[in-house]
Amino acid sequence: MKKRILFINLLVFAAISVHAQSAQKLGEMISSEKLTKGQVAYLSATYQKSVSDDASEAEAFEALVEQGFFTYSDAADDVADLGTAAFLCARATDLKGGLFYTLFHNARYAFKELKAKGVLPPEADPSMTLNGRDAIAIMNGCIELRGKE
Repeated sequence: MKKRILFINLLVFAAISVHAQSAQKLGEMISSEKLTKGQVAYLSATYQKSVSDDASEAEAFEALVEQGFFTYSDAADDVADLGTAAFLCARATDLKGGLFYTLFHNARYAFKELKAKGVLPPEADPSMTLNGRDAIAIMNGCIELRGKE
């Protein structure tokens, strides 16, 4: 009986540890004033299940480089812009869009699509830097739109 209780406690502790690590990464992301491409890649890649929740930002970034979302000249530590974040969130959620986004699936038309659907404000510019709260809000908006389709 004692072995069973000990085993259950170990399983609960392991589950809490795994959950705490992903929550810690999201907490770091939320408190970031300028999000990096690695952080945006982590948000997108974990939603797509391209990497596990306990993967590093560098691993998530490399996974998206291999999928063609970033070039090999990009670095995970580079500051991410709003256009990149909009593109990655739209692609991660497999968002359906207008004619040009459907044809080209690039950052420009993903940004325009999210702006037209109200996820991004009308005064938003694709070259703007974004903080962690904005990136999570964009991802949440894309998930909501995908749920409505």
